[in-house]
Amino acid sequence: MDDLTGLHILVTRPKAQAEPWAERLRAMGATTSVISLLEIMPVQEEEQIRAIKNRVLDFDLYNKAIFVSQNAVEYGLEWLENYWPQLPYGVDFFAVGETTAKQLQKRGVKVTDLAQSQTGAMTSETLLQSPALQSVAGEKILIFRGLGGRPHIGEVLSERGAQVDYCELYERLLPAESSAAFGQLFATDPHNLVVTLHSGEALDNFQHIVRQLTVGPVANMLNVSLLVPSQRILELAHAAGFTKVSAAHNATEASMLQGLLDLKRAQS
Repeated sequence: MDDLTGLHILVTRPKAQAEPWAERLRAMGATTSVISLLEIMPVQEEEQIRAIKNRVLDFDLYNKAIFVSQNAVEYGLEWLENYWPQLPYGVDFFAVGETTAKQLQKRGVKVTDLAQSQTGAMTSETLLQSPALQSVAGEKILIFRGLGGRPHIGEVLSERGAQVDYCELYERLLPAESSAAFGQLFATDPHNLVVTLHSGEALDNFQHIVRQLTVGPVANMLNVSLLVPSQRILELAHAAGFTKVSAAHNATEASMLQGLLDLKRAQS
């Protein structure tokens, strides 16, 4: 039976997802600590809200809509359903990753080129291989995402001739209490600790915390084992000075769990 006995796993997911994930890891024998690195909040500024409303009111003018995350689905469909009780005909819906696709399907939305969301890669690059996203010259495409998200999808589709707009619905903030909690944990130099980071934003916030710490814990944090969800984020972690980084296939729980099991076997 696969188990994680002997590992101390630091769960850094947003609060709503952190405890169920930690409970699953504990059931497999791991010791867990939970310190969220991301807090998901809807945008608050009047100008940001007005920008969302304008995109949503014009939604029937778009040929395609892309949702980059579960949060994009949650917030985006809430806005759409407020203004479009029946979604306009002729808009194709796409999702980055299987989990995002499932969220759309649960809300009764048909996902175009679903196979591209179910490959397991769960990346922008995978979605961009969708047959329906190849010949998009002259089309209008709306991307639902968080504030200042990764621009790769929009850049590639623009190069293919599409007019790309963004509907930025939420921000990913570093919880105020997290820096102190990390300092306390790393001051003890915990044994066999693995920090799980489910996104590039989580890595960014982890780096921010490392830079804030004074001498002592910093060395511990740079040498701690990290598990990240892709080769791209692994390379970013190495560039930031982290020395022990492993990559899962993607950010799904199944892949991150397999990454932890592989890490445990490698340590053994």
